[in-house]
Amino acid sequence: MEPVESQRAAPAVAERAGCDEEELGRVAQRVARLYRLWLALVLALLAVGTALDLVEDGRMKAETVSLTRLPAALAEADPAAFESLALLTVTFGPVLGVTSVLVACARRGDRRTVALAAIVLLIVAALPITRSLRGS
Repeated sequence: MEPVESQRAAPAVAERAGCDEEELGRVAQRVARLYRLWLALVLALLAVGTALDLVEDGRMKAETVSLTRLPAALAEADPAAFESLALLTVTFGPVLGVTSVLVACARRGDRRTVALAAIVLLIVAALPITRSLRGS
């Protein structure tokens, strides 16, 4: 008697189930490459902001630009806008890393790791969401 299709597929599914150390290692390598690019972007933004600051009056400003004013300030080449965007970009790095783990483990059917990663993302998102709802 020949095994049915679902019986032949069962070992393949069992091998794929869960995010083992090997899979998490691959995710970590991809995230590390992404972080290097991310860091290069942040450094470029900081360099532009610093150069504009120094050209303007030879002094560094100690201010940031609000998120609502950021696009207009970037268009005006406001040095603080580039520096603010660099800071904002830095904060999204870890979120991107946890999201990568979530996606990779979801593809492998590892619900436990996906749930844990989702909880981390929810906790990280809670403060800005709460602040924006309160208007502070």
